Amino acid sequence: MYSFIRVLGVSLLIACASSQTPPGSTPATNNPLSVNYGSTEVTPGIRLERPRQYSTPRRLFPKFDKTDQISETLTIPTFNYPASSGQAYTLLMVDLSIPSSRVDPSELAPAQLPLAVGLGANRTTRLHFWQAGLTFSANGTLVNTTEPVAFYNGPMPPAGDIAHDYVFYLFQQEAGFAPPPEDSPFNVNNVNAESMNRMSFSVQRFAEEEGVGDLVAANYIQVQNLGSGSEGGRSSNGTAGPSATSSMTSATGGVVAPSPSPFTGSAGKRGARGVLVSVVLGSVVVLLG
Repeated sequence: MYSFIRVLGVSLLIACASSQTPPGSTPATNNPLSVNYGSTEVTPGIRLERPRQYSTPRRLFPKFDKTDQISETLTIPTFNYPASSGQAYTLLMVDLSIPSSRVDPSELAPAQLPLAVGLGANRTTRLHFWQAGLTFSANGTLVNTTEPVAFYNGPMPPAGDIAHDYVFYLFQQEAGFAPPPEDSPFNVNNVNAESMNRMSFSVQRFAEEEGVGDLVAANYIQVQNLGSGSEGGRSSNGTAGPSATSSMTSATGGVVAPSPSPFTGSAGKRGARGVLVSVVLGSVVVLLG
């Protein structure tokens, strides 16, 4: 009996250790997506700092005091995956821990209702990053040629809340993958213009859209805001607001600034939410700012 319990316990530990998505979340996978924030390698559930500001005093010239942004999570991480030649991929970053009480359904579009199910009771979701059209080049890098659907927003959970789970999902992208319609909050022109349009993004419904293939890899981080109040430039829901979007999308690194290309693809079931867009990634990097 003791041996059975010990074996069962070891099996559960192995299962938990190998899971690349938060326990209890769907969709789920055990296949690892390599994610690095600067020199920090992301392991599933690693606790990272939220982006924040601090003042750098100039003792000799106080009028030149400045505010700097710190935290590696402020800019988009790099991604690595042993992709298959000729296969296209789409990448998402989604916060699964948004308090439902901070989202007013009257401010949402029909496509966002009912509220997407988050991780835990009374939790919904927010889209932080969406890049489609990734392909595998001859030299082993993931390559894209146009802008992302949703530019990167760094994690910014509300003050005093629990640690938020931010999940990176890598899906295969198949024939029939299409852009969200113009009236969708997740359309490229809408999702980047208004923070509320990123709310209630259902990964489960996305995975069922035409042209969205299997979930092939994932990873996730946890970020908690231990502060007692909100900071300037942040929206009331505790995530990076529109003003933060513009600063975060100016990240450099391995990125080559893209020229927008026309969308391709045909209409999918339920108005598929995908958009065939991309950027050139430097050394297996999806670095879009």
